[in-house]
Amino acid sequence: MSRFLALMVALMLVTAACAESTDPSAGSDPATTVEPAPIAPIAERMPADPGAPADGWVSGVNRAGWDFHQTLEGNAVSSPVSIAMAFSLARAGASPDTATVLDEIFGFPADDPHGAANAVDLALEASSVGPTTLEVANRLFPNTSFTPRQAFLDTAAGNYGATIQPIDTADGEQAAAVVNRWVSDTTRGLIPRIVDATAVQGKELVLVNTVYLKADWATPFLSERTSDGEFSTGDGSTVSTPFMRDREPMPRRYVRLDGADAVELRYSGGGLAMWLVVPHDVDGLDAVEAALGADTITGFGATADEGLVDLTMPKWEQALPPPTCSTGSVRSGSAPGPAPPSTGSRRASSSAAPCTAPE
Repeated sequence: MSRFLALMVALMLVTAACAESTDPSAGSDPATTVEPAPIAPIAERMPADPGAPADGWVSGVNRAGWDFHQTLEGNAVSSPVSIAMAFSLARAGASPDTATVLDEIFGFPADDPHGAANAVDLALEASSVGPTTLEVANRLFPNTSFTPRQAFLDTAAGNYGATIQPIDTADGEQAAAVVNRWVSDTTRGLIPRIVDATAVQGKELVLVNTVYLKADWATPFLSERTSDGEFSTGDGSTVSTPFMRDREPMPRRYVRLDGADAVELRYSGGGLAMWLVVPHDVDGLDAVEAALGADTITGFGATADEGLVDLTMPKWEQALPPPTCSTGSVRSGSAPGPAPPSTGSRRASSSAAPCTAPE
C-alpha cells in the first residue's frame, strides 16, 4: 500500500464572513481551557443541483492547479481540489474585492459557484465504491469570542458539509493542537500536523479542508515482479531504485503526446484513475511540461486509445515535513511532494486558511 502526502497551507484575509468579535482581547487561562465539542452543521447538506455549473468549476480549478504546478520545483505534489475547496468556501465570506481575486485565480463560475462546488464534492464522495474510499471534509474553527455571520454558516454547511468547532486562538498552541488532531483523524494519520501555533494565534476563524483517498489498483503490481533499476533524475544523474513492472503487457488506455506518452492506471471501483506521463527523452520533462496545459491533461480520458501496454514505473516515498506557513496574499503557500504505489494508493491532502477579521 502506498502513501502519498500533500500539504498546502495558504493564509489569506477574509473580510466579509465574520462579524465583530464579542471581545477581541478575551482569552481563557490555558491551564483551565477545555477543548470545545464540535458543533453540528447549522444547515442540512443540500443535494447536488444538476443545473449547477460543476464543469466550469472543475475546468477553472484544473487550470489553477496546473498554473500552481508550474511554480513548483523539484519533486513536488499539490492537491488542486483541496486548495480550491478551501478557497471556494472562504469565498462565501469574502468581500467583493477578495471574491473577484479568488475568481480570477481559480476560475470559479460567476453563477452559483457554491452550488457547483457542492456538486463536485458530492460527485467525489460518490467515487467511494467497493475498496475505494474518497472522503472530502471541511471544518470551521472560529475563535470562541467570535461569531461568523449566519449566511456564511448556512453556505458552509449546505454546500460544503462543513462542521464547526470553536477554539481559543488566544492560546495558539492549544488551538493548533485541536486543528491538527482533527486533520490527523480525517486523514487517518497521514497528515498529523498542518498548522503551528503561529499560524492560528489570534485568528478569528481557521478554515480547513482535507481530502483522503485509499484505493487499490485495478491491476496490482506483484512484489515478485519488483526489482531494482536505474532511474534518471532531473539533474542528469542516475540512482538505483525499485521498479514495479506489469506481469505482462496489459490492456490500458494511453495517449501519445509530442515527446511523451501518457498511460492510465485505474483504481478498483472504476471511478478513479491515475495518469502517468513519461517523456521520451531522459532530459525531456521540462519541454513536455511546457507544452502541456490543463485542458490537454484533463482531456486525456476523451482522447485516449486503448491497447496492450508494458508498464514499468519506480516506487517512490515522501515524508511529511513540518508545516510551513507564511502570511500574505492568496497566492502564498507551500506544497511538498509524492509517495509510492504497489497494490494501491493512500493519499491525503489538506488546506488551511486562517482568517483575520477586518480592523
